[in-house]
Amino acid sequence: MTAAKKAAAAKATEPVEAAVAAGKETVETVVKAGTEAATKGVEKAVAMSQEQVAAAVKAGSEAFKNYEEVVAFNKDNLDAVMKANAVFVKGLQDLNKEFFSLAQASLESNADAARKVFNCKSVEELVTLQNALVTDSYSKVLDQGRKITDLSVKIAENASAPIASRVNATVDHFTKPLAA
Repeated sequence: MTAAKKAAAAKATEPVEAAVAAGKETVETVVKAGTEAATKGVEKAVAMSQEQVAAAVKAGSEAFKNYEEVVAFNKDNLDAVMKANAVFVKGLQDLNKEFFSLAQASLESNADAARKVFNCKSVEELVTLQNALVTDSYSKVLDQGRKITDLSVKIAENASAPIASRVNATVDHFTKPLAA
């Protein structure tokens, strides 16, 4: 090939080389832009994932906290029931002791009354004694009934106090968010 042909061929290849160089720059720019966009996309996805994981951990810890609160709340309720039950059982024991004491006193009183009846010498004395015994028995029944009623009311109040306390705590717990 002659020099003129070489020069003409070189001159003809210049636009091709320029186009290749421009294409190379465009490809490099596109690749660079794509890489940057991909990097930003990955970084954004990682950031979103981290936020979602953080939110999930937070929600999980709040759920666990709420679970712990529910467990503690129910434990307090169960403790109140157990305390109320213990107070009630103790009260029933006291009530049974009172019934036993009243029965024993009644038995002794009836035995004493029978002795007095057998010691009566006349009908008049028997009628007087019977009136006194009826009056005394009526008075004792009223006193004993009042004592049993007072003891029963005291047992009911004491046994219901822990439950009432938990009911108040429950109402406070559930109305507090509504008030806020």
